[in-house]
Amino acid sequence: MNHKATYLWVSIGLLIILILAGVTYNSTRLITEKTIQNHQQQIAESAAKTVDLWLAQHVRIVDATAAAVQQVPIVENPQILRLLKMAMKAGNFSDVYIGLKDGTMIDGADWNPPDGYDPRIRPWYKKAMADNRTTFTTPYVDMTTNKMVIAIVRPLVVANEFVGVLSSDIILDTLRQNVMNVKIGKSGYTFIIDNQGTVLVHPDETLLMTTKIQESDESLQQILTVFKSAGSGPYYYQYKGEDKILSFQKLTYTGWFLCTTVLKREAYTLAKNTAMLFAMGMVFKILGVFTALMFLVVGGSALILVISKRRFERIVKQHKEILSGKDKDLIGEISRRKEIETRYQTLFNVATNAIILSKHFRFIESNQKAVLMFGYEHEQIIGKTMLDLSSDVQQDGQESQTKFDQILQRLASGEQVIFEWAFKRADGTEFPAEVGVKTLELDSETVTLYSVWDISKRANAEHELRQVQKMAAMGEMLSAIAHQWRQPLNALSTYIASLPSAFYNNLITKAFIDKLVKEADSQIQFMSLTINDFRQYFRPSKVKQAFDVQDAIESAVKLINPQLRQNAITLEINDLTELRERSVFGYKNEFVHVLVNIISNAKDAIKEKAQQTGQDHLPGVIDLQVKTEESSLVLQIRDTGCGIPESLLPKIFTPYFTTKGTATGTGIGLYMAKRIVEKEMLGQIAVENLSVGAQFTIQLPLSDLKGERNA
Repeated sequence: MNHKATYLWVSIGLLIILILAGVTYNSTRLITEKTIQNHQQQIAESAAKTVDLWLAQHVRIVDATAAAVQQVPIVENPQILRLLKMAMKAGNFSDVYIGLKDGTMIDGADWNPPDGYDPRIRPWYKKAMADNRTTFTTPYVDMTTNKMVIAIVRPLVVANEFVGVLSSDIILDTLRQNVMNVKIGKSGYTFIIDNQGTVLVHPDETLLMTTKIQESDESLQQILTVFKSAGSGPYYYQYKGEDKILSFQKLTYTGWFLCTTVLKREAYTLAKNTAMLFAMGMVFKILGVFTALMFLVVGGSALILVISKRRFERIVKQHKEILSGKDKDLIGEISRRKEIETRYQTLFNVATNAIILSKHFRFIESNQKAVLMFGYEHEQIIGKTMLDLSSDVQQDGQESQTKFDQILQRLASGEQVIFEWAFKRADGTEFPAEVGVKTLELDSETVTLYSVWDISKRANAEHELRQVQKMAAMGEMLSAIAHQWRQPLNALSTYIASLPSAFYNNLITKAFIDKLVKEADSQIQFMSLTINDFRQYFRPSKVKQAFDVQDAIESAVKLINPQLRQNAITLEINDLTELRERSVFGYKNEFVHVLVNIISNAKDAIKEKAQQTGQDHLPGVIDLQVKTEESSLVLQIRDTGCGIPESLLPKIFTPYFTTKGTATGTGIGLYMAKRIVEKEMLGQIAVENLSVGAQFTIQLPLSDLKGERNA
């Protein structure tokens, strides 16, 4: 009887273990299925966010270009073409162009339309008219490049009147090369369809615009219904006899769907490589070992069964505790770690900026963008330091080692440090970048995270903005120089005209000739100095350095004084003796440009006030006060002009803003003045209205003669 009871209890224990094994197996299968779905969906969501960000950047460029275009007369002239070409460079567009409501075409790529071409009947023009906002067209073949493109279009409105449409073309190949480069195992890939199912971006170019996904296979007939009802999620289907997993995510700006697809068996293989499935497999193996031991116990003698009864019951009890408590905690922890690891890996590799991790200031990991940016293989980046990838001297003239030591001191305080840096690629070329550095704890170790953005395009665009402003000011300055030359030219003419009379009257003596030559040479030297000042003003500085403040102010005054005298405006300057040998750090010519621009604006405000009062020659005064406050230099430029409307004060430092009806370069100049003072010279610039006129205030940190800023 005892043997029968023992056998019964052993059988019951075996049944319980088998049930637990089945439950564990089923749980493992469900967790695996859910892990695969989450992994694929995270890849689709990350890629969709990248595409949306990429498209949003291009929409902002189009909106900014439209805002600039609407500030000037929209006709085919160098200024409009320059804006279109700048937009092409900034957004890497294949073409940026304008179609006017009278049928005129203005093309930034210098494309000459064929006879009879009317932009008003083109799809991009009609799309902008229909939506009446910034929007995207469906893909079509561009007549300029003969490639499949999508266009970002926006209607142009001037004084509440529609004047035409601004359109920019993005070649779909560009989207695929720059954004759709996510790799999923060996067979997986990413593609985009529109809301009708038409394939827009796909590795197989024969499918583009010719195939609808719901018609490519019977198992995909209901896919659009699922897409439109859910917006994102997984979809299982068969293609050419193989099971596949498709994850989709709706794109915000276009309403299209970004999809990722991979063979189901390959997705399972990828999932099995994770730590969670490894741990679950170990649990399952342990259960199998327990089951085998129980079978050995059943095949043994009754005596062994009796002896092992209590031990078996203890093992079963421990097993239940593991499954009910520790095993659940293990599954939760593994799931959390897997989710974090998947999200990190996806974001790390699809990021649009270079991301590099370092330990003890030597790189230990980098993403694909860093490989492309620096031109090194991944293995070549590992082990290097930031100084290994940098120029010996930075753009501000400071040695890289010295500047990096200063950055490390700030980093040691725990703050995130953001700065501009000159890097060097593998081929030896230099490029400017914006770098963010932060220390963090990773797996109980302190590492340093570098985020690097290549700002070459932004730097080039800012250089072009500066040159545009200088060219806009050139005409007015040439007029002033011509006026300044009139008197010495009249004097030279008088000297020459006096020669015949002196010859016929026998008055030509050595003393007469010496005096004539001396006075003529004096006039010529005056004209030559004027030209030298003018040439120096338009020559950009290349290296930051400490320069004398008094010398910079005097250079600006010499350049602007002819214009002020021509308009009967008095420039008053306080005593600059205390500024002798006081210096600031930056580009001297650019700072002179800032002063000339602000004084020129003050001159224009005085002229505008004269026009408002009906007085052609209203005397005006511009007061330039310079003083030092502790370790700072403060310049205040006041005028007796018409002031600035309060509603316009927040706008005057934005690009291309002007109240003069045409692009004189004033708006660009004030925008660049703010960037030069605050970004390059680490100072501050502000403007305010006074009871009479307006006042610009510039505050800069003083430097010693070696170029080191005072604390």
